[in-house]
Amino acid sequence: MWPFDGKPELAEAPPPYKLLAALFPAAWPADLSNLFVGLVGVLIVLSVLRRLRGGGEAAADKTTRSSAKREKAFAAFQREYLAVFLVTMLADWLQGTNMYTLYSGYGVSVSTLFLSGFSSSLVFGTVVGLLVDAHGRKRACVLFCLLEIVINTLEHIPSMPVLLLGRLLGGVSTSLLFSAFESWMVAEHRRRGFPEAWLSHTFGLAAAGNGFVAVFAGLLAQVSADARGDIGPFQLAIALTVVALVLVMRWPENYGASDASEGVLSAVAGS
Repeated sequence: MWPFDGKPELAEAPPPYKLLAALFPAAWPADLSNLFVGLVGVLIVLSVLRRLRGGGEAAADKTTRSSAKREKAFAAFQREYLAVFLVTMLADWLQGTNMYTLYSGYGVSVSTLFLSGFSSSLVFGTVVGLLVDAHGRKRACVLFCLLEIVINTLEHIPSMPVLLLGRLLGGVSTSLLFSAFESWMVAEHRRRGFPEAWLSHTFGLAAAGNGFVAVFAGLLAQVSADARGDIGPFQLAIALTVVALVLVMRWPENYGASDASEGVLSAVAGS
């Protein structure tokens, strides 16, 4: 008769299957890597569906295009804008992944820093768009890149006043991010004489690309954090912002209405 202690042996559960395991570090949990693969797959499916649904519209629109040369010029313009926009958004998404853990490790008030950044964006967002039109959209994009480099450099210093300054500057840069780049693209699109209907295609690519880089930023942030700690994503964001700055310097300048600068204060006073 076999001895029996009353406790049946339980078979050890097999580890969960990890999709595309060779692409991810071994230490990463399967749930995380599977989620990333799934999100990328959803983005690919949505992109294919969007192309299939827009096929008839694109075919009909070809009759309105003057020449193949114009199409080529428009495609080059899209690449010129989207390269900067997507690199910039990738750098921006990277900063949000480890900000809480970084500040917590510094032992500072996370809520105060977050609230200061949001409040700064609220205040400066009311006037930044008007000032961008008055003083030049390219110049505003350059200013955004310089501010982001300074802000992410300040994140290396575990001092509450320094971090608070970074969050206040972050409110300005956020307002620039969501006003200067798109307004430059729209103005340049019209200056080059492309049809208004083509704007939706550029905005569509920008929105779809932004979704992809948001997912990709999570992967890059984890890799950089594994290599450099919580400050790693911010260091990577600095490098990407420098790339965006170099690309922006190739853009031509454009402005809003000539009386925009005079209307800034009156517009704010009337709001």
